[in-house]
Amino acid sequence: MIESTPPTRTKQTRAPTRRHKDSPLTEADWVEAATDILVRENVRGIRIDALCQKLGVTKGSFYWHFKTRAELLRAMLRNWQRRMTLNVIHNLSRSDVSSAEKLRSLISLPRRPKSPAFAQIEQSIRDWGRRDQGANETVSEVDLIRMEYFSQLFRDQGFDETTARRRAYLAYTIMMGDSILHRTLGSVSSEEMVEEAVGILLTGIPDKG
Repeated sequence: MIESTPPTRTKQTRAPTRRHKDSPLTEADWVEAATDILVRENVRGIRIDALCQKLGVTKGSFYWHFKTRAELLRAMLRNWQRRMTLNVIHNLSRSDVSSAEKLRSLISLPRRPKSPAFAQIEQSIRDWGRRDQGANETVSEVDLIRMEYFSQLFRDQGFDETTARRRAYLAYTIMMGDSILHRTLGSVSSEEMVEEAVGILLTGIPDKG
């Protein structure tokens, strides 16, 4: 499908784009609406006309925020990386708790109230990454960032680099697997699962004395 050519931008000041309702429309609104379509359909369902209809605005509104559909898709990937990885790590890094508590917090993420919605986005992004090189690169980058943070937590516990990497991989697979399986195999309570997992992962902590 050939999209209409975006109008040339000017430097003149314009009022914020508005929906049919009174609330201002932002770039975040477009990203959220596109992500909702991604989850409900797939990336092919993210069309400019469909988004405009969903948000109740014209195509001119879209081109005020994004030059092309591809630019919107890149913004979606950046938003996913920031919200579901970088912000999580930033908040944990700032917290005044032990590395063991930070590990416990990460392992427990799939059991939190909003996690099912986040898991749907995660699965949709990864499905997109299997079909698109740009999305795949973002997924790979996110996996590396998450793995490195897990590794750092184990290094903080005194494990050597090799052991830290191995346990980081195990911790990541536990967290990701639980995000999928606990909804169908949820016979183990959240507290029991987290404590058991952390206990296994931290077995044999080197003596720092």
